[in-house]
Amino acid sequence: MNDTEIEKFNYTVNDNQILVNGEILDIRGVVYVPGYPGFVPWEIEQSINLPERLKTSIENDINQIKNLGANTIRLWGAPEYCYTAIKDAQDIHILQTLWIDGEQGDLLETVFIENTKEYFRTVIDRIYGVFSDGSAPICGYIVGNEINEASILNTNQYHPEITSFSGNYITTDSSLTASEVFLAQLGDYVKSYVYDNYGDLPLVTYANDIRTDEIIDTPFLDFRSHNAYSYAVAYYLENPPFGSITGTLFQGWIEYLKNKYPSVPLLITETGLSVTPNATHIGPPNYGYGGNTEVEQGNGIIQNFEDIKTAETSVAGVVIHEYLDSWWKFGFEDSFEHDPNDREEWFGIVKIVSNNDWYTTIDRPIVGQLKTFWQQHIIE
Repeated sequence: MNDTEIEKFNYTVNDNQILVNGEILDIRGVVYVPGYPGFVPWEIEQSINLPERLKTSIENDINQIKNLGANTIRLWGAPEYCYTAIKDAQDIHILQTLWIDGEQGDLLETVFIENTKEYFRTVIDRIYGVFSDGSAPICGYIVGNEINEASILNTNQYHPEITSFSGNYITTDSSLTASEVFLAQLGDYVKSYVYDNYGDLPLVTYANDIRTDEIIDTPFLDFRSHNAYSYAVAYYLENPPFGSITGTLFQGWIEYLKNKYPSVPLLITETGLSVTPNATHIGPPNYGYGGNTEVEQGNGIIQNFEDIKTAETSVAGVVIHEYLDSWWKFGFEDSFEHDPNDREEWFGIVKIVSNNDWYTTIDRPIVGQLKTFWQQHIIE
């Protein structure tokens, strides 16, 4: 493609995969949040004037993710410059998370829905402000991530009469809960807003997890998504299934999820392992929520990849959580220190290190392992 051509992307699905322009897009993804010390996502998301050193780090990170062999970056609250850097890097698809307050007591409360839609519009407009030429490579919008169990149950209790939805692009049967109708409504809103304003008809999904799998599901969206971690299966399930090929609980869980709705694609939107030092060490095959060594992080993630690739069911791909360690988890002041007790701050496949008056990154072993694995398993 020469420099004057504009590549357009048409994303669709079949029973197992996401397609781009009719060809299988096997998602090889990485979660990216540019939360360097002193910068928290919910503040820099709105910024159009980032410091040059942060912009340089974002450029370097995105190019390094691409060099891993990834074809997709999952973004949360990302500043405009992330989209500019992805556009400049080329050949990267975006899986865009649209944040919903998962602690909301009633998901169908009118003001809450309107505020959520307003935020969605802000994110979508930011994306198309960069991709104004119609080349937005958005392979899917994740409409909500891991909504709290109490929010789901409360919403269902408040609105037992709401069991179906009919919109412009999403129509369901009458077997839904009120919380599922909420997701159908917002998914349809995203499709409608993007199409009416920018002419694209995007794919939409919701990122569920093991804690709420039995009380909410979204086969009425374009594809199903799950954040799946090897350590969570044994912890949350009383009688977890074993994998058909590797025998691991993680593979058994993936197969179970896909078999619930065989004709709807399943994407693993998060998997990974934390290397926080101050946590109980468990080790293979399930590993732990923290307490893993860097070697175990690498071996455990690759085992997850092998479990997914060899499963008797087909999935649409997998996204690693995450590229950078998240020093920022408890806010601005906390962002300047890497807390050895906070498991959530240590999932990065690269670590942040001080370098004079700024920061650089150092690869953990998983980086080389990922690069090798993806080179061996690329589907073009």
